Amino acid sequence: MGNVLKIATETDLRQSYRRLTSRDLDDRLLESAAAFDGAVSRTALEMDSGETQSWWQTASIFRDLSSVVCEEIVSRAAQRQYASRQVIVQEGDEASEVLVVAWGRVKVSQISHTGDEVILRVQGPGDVIGGLGMLPGETHSSTIRALEPCKVLSWGVEDFGRLYTGSPVLQRNVLQNLNDKLHMLQECFCELATLRVPSRLARTLVRLAEQEGCAGQNAPITFTCEELGQMTGTTLFTVSRLLCKWTEMGLIYPENRGVVIKDVGGLLALADETPGPARQISAS
Repeated sequence: MGNVLKIATETDLRQSYRRLTSRDLDDRLLESAAAFDGAVSRTALEMDSGETQSWWQTASIFRDLSSVVCEEIVSRAAQRQYASRQVIVQEGDEASEVLVVAWGRVKVSQISHTGDEVILRVQGPGDVIGGLGMLPGETHSSTIRALEPCKVLSWGVEDFGRLYTGSPVLQRNVLQNLNDKLHMLQECFCELATLRVPSRLARTLVRLAEQEGCAGQNAPITFTCEELGQMTGTTLFTVSRLLCKWTEMGLIYPENRGVVIKDVGGLLALADETPGPARQISAS
């Protein structure tokens, strides 16, 4: 991870980043996913206790709840396993369950009226990814897809409603979770409306590194140029050009299917076009 990239020519760099846009690997992953014949289901009670508690500690929806109450809530959930690239929820599906990621990462996206995919957010262990605040019969406005093999806990909307009614702390956490999502969408909209593409992309890279728990140097970002473009409202060609430029500047370097942040402080300087949360992130 710590190796310095040896830059030969601009052509070599563009070839490296062109590999990030290749969909060949995604096609192979989809073929593998078909072999799973859908998600594998079992009750959450069958989960290893150590595995379960590890994501409880980071789940905002369980904040300040006792372990006894958490065990009661999780005991009423079903668990499903999904392969990489497998759809968990399709836009337009009826909202019949509340979903929480136990481990792995997912992306939440919408298809625009022009047919382009827009990634709204990337979520991981402990995050609520669907059904919260929705009534039976309502439909999902976005598609949720696994970015890697993952496990998701699910409660029926009505069952979760009964748990919600019986716990003031859970009620507070649900409202806070909905408020956090609204705040994030407002922040992203503000960035899209006021910032140039380089600043938006730099902020997105730092934000993704933070989600991985790597706010410092050598933070890996395992997304293709196309996916980064879908997060920032630009094209994969613009993302590729900027990543090549930032590699030459020594801010990042390509690795496998993604990039590694080498100089967080430099990226923050690019992101610091206007005051905002990106300025708060430590460049240690």
